[in-house]
Amino acid sequence: MQKLFLKFSGAAILLTLLIATGCGEDDPIDPITQLPPEVRLVDGVGFTSTDATLAPGETFTVNVEILTGDNPLETFTFLVDGTAINNTNIANYYANGEFEVDGSVETANNPVTLFGDAKQGASIVIEVVPFEQMDGEVRTYTFEAADEAGNVGTISLDITVVDPTTPIDATLTGVLFNQAGPTGTGGLNLDNGEGTGSADAEAEIRDLGLDCTVPAPGLNWRRQIGTVNGADMVKVDETQVENFTFDNVSVKEEIEAAYTTGVELSDGASRNCATGTDTPVTDVTDELVVGDMFVVLANGTHYLIRIDAINETDDSNADNYELSIKY
Repeated sequence: MQKLFLKFSGAAILLTLLIATGCGEDDPIDPITQLPPEVRLVDGVGFTSTDATLAPGETFTVNVEILTGDNPLETFTFLVDGTAINNTNIANYYANGEFEVDGSVETANNPVTLFGDAKQGASIVIEVVPFEQMDGEVRTYTFEAADEAGNVGTISLDITVVDPTTPIDATLTGVLFNQAGPTGTGGLNLDNGEGTGSADAEAEIRDLGLDCTVPAPGLNWRRQIGTVNGADMVKVDETQVENFTFDNVSVKEEIEAAYTTGVELSDGASRNCATGTDTPVTDVTDELVVGDMFVVLANGTHYLIRIDAINETDDSNADNYELSIKY
């Protein structure tokens, strides 16, 4: 009986070994999991580390820290919307065609092959130009590190370009006549450049008429203007707004900036030489010269005006200014 039991026990052990061996041949062997490189965006003054919105032409700077996993580092690659930028175009995306590796300035290339100490980790600083990125467009900028075993680590951020400025509504010209001229002159409607009476409700600016101390006939036109109907006017200080010229102004914010930094004007009066009575006028200019620029604020609109010509007569009151207007 004992011999029979031993025979059965031996057979059972052999069967178990055969089954175990057969299962081992069918199951895949688990591969060794390797730790890939780690890529971080370092936060700090002057560095962008999260999604951001920029104005057209604005750049952003990243400090990319790359760290080893289980293998030495091999390459660093810059991608836009998932595509690696080639060496021909990379200088368009790196300001001045340069970047820094551990403080050393390098000529832009992509991908970057890492050498020496950088194979064990590096800090890469790039001032990124959102090249040809249009207003309202969102692009994903990715920074990728690969190691010698082909393992990859990445980090990305989304950059949106939005133009915060508002295009001007109109560019036009107008003629403002001497207040002492024909009836219904002396004022100017800046919305359409049409002349009005100096006290007309549609006028934002007016002429101040004659200098009564100068005998007529003669050059007795004061060549001064002021505001009416609650408008406010300042003289443009071109030194306070970068690259400011009338022709270059294309957005309302530039006009508003010129108003904010403009030179305030004092109130005065226009005299009727026949009656000797004065009419108060706000924001009176000095004697005008060609090229003078002013910003008028009226009913929530900023108007930029430039004196283009001053046409003076000595035998009539048809004197006038030719102006250019933007708002």
